[in-house]
Amino acid sequence: MECADEITNELHRNFAEIAPRELNILTDLAENAKSECVRFGETLDLLDRAGFMSVDWYEVVKEKSIEELNTQLVSLVGKNGAETLISTFRSRGNISGPPCWMGKYVLD
Repeated sequence: MECADEITNELHRNFAEIAPRELNILTDLAENAKSECVRFGETLDLLDRAGFMSVDWYEVVKEKSIEELNTQLVSLVGKNGAETLISTFRSRGNISGPPCWMGKYVLD
């Protein structure tokens, strides 16, 4: 216990020394990795570390109903645009959430 502060300070110094190099590695992977999945993951990691954390879908949904979200989407991109986006996301498997979101859409 008496050395805890010294150990913590030393760890902070060590991480501060390697952080710029590690940031360069993450940036390189985000920009140049052959795998789209790796590029995406590293981009999210960099944004997260910069303080731009992603919001979980349920944090948004609990504040707005499905109908409100659908109406907002239609107002932003129009009915045809909304249908295109929803079908694209469904075909790619990018939409996740409770079954009611997957099966219910205001344009049904």
